Amino acid sequence: MQLQCRLAYDAVIASIRDAESILIFGPGEAKDELKKRLEGNNLSGSIVGIETVDKMTERQIAVKIRHHFAESR
Repeated sequence: MQLQCRLAYDAVIASIRDAESILIFGPGEAKDELKKRLEGNNLSGSIVGIETVDKMTERQIAVKIRHHFAESR
């Protein structure tokens, strides 16, 4: 993995390290790599889902997150 990608994943992980719940979604394989890196940082217990989705607008992302966590309650 390229240094630039590793640094990007490290920055994401640093930003979400204290999250109670992590929902990973998006196109391609990056979500699987993020999951693997979260597991390597002992954060796998916070992962509540991994989904493949196509390109989404910010509004679609917000609706998806609200819907996911509303169902989790």
